[in-house]
Amino acid sequence: MSTDLLKDRSYTIVIARSGVSRDQQHPWFNEWIDAQASLIDLAKKCQEFDPNGLTIYEASSYLKKYPKATVNRFADILQENNRSCVTNIIDINVVEAVADILNHYFERKENNQTKPKGEIIVVVLDKHGIDGIGDLQQLIIKSSHKMDYAEELGITFIQIGDDVTTRRFMTGLDDDLTQVGAKFDIVDTKYWHEVKRKSVNQFLIDAILD
Repeated sequence: MSTDLLKDRSYTIVIARSGVSRDQQHPWFNEWIDAQASLIDLAKKCQEFDPNGLTIYEASSYLKKYPKATVNRFADILQENNRSCVTNIIDINVVEAVADILNHYFERKENNQTKPKGEIIVVVLDKHGIDGIGDLQQLIIKSSHKMDYAEELGITFIQIGDDVTTRRFMTGLDDDLTQVGAKFDIVDTKYWHEVKRKSVNQFLIDAILD
């Protein structure tokens, strides 16, 4: 499929890494290490389509935002997460991150500051409880009604590891939200291994069309 759908867009990547996955003895630590090459390839492709830079969020405990970031900065963030202290309790702030991204997108849209074809959002996480899923569903449903066409926004959640509760959280978002009021179905969910198996272009296209 043509990559024209991926041009003239903004790209945002959210890293939501739990405390347990920063412990080198935990199997998810190795999952993150194994996934990093694929995630950096993904960031490179996003920057290729948007040379102005990526927007990167760290959604662990305090929300951090890095606008106009380079692939090198993204790689540094992944490395910093590998070395970060695991003694502190780390909360995952996926709902807050996605809310900030969508609110900022539609603010820019009102002021004619968005890219012509919209934005793709990629959220990478390893652990998330079911709590907050209702708020996130409602946020996505409301956001869909501000969209002009189905391909304007795409949100993909990538799971690192095999946490069952996290998969339930993601499945609740990937179910056809058009059946409960969404104007468009804009969410796709995948395990990181699926990113590795596909071409990066196809993965990003799936973020919009799946």
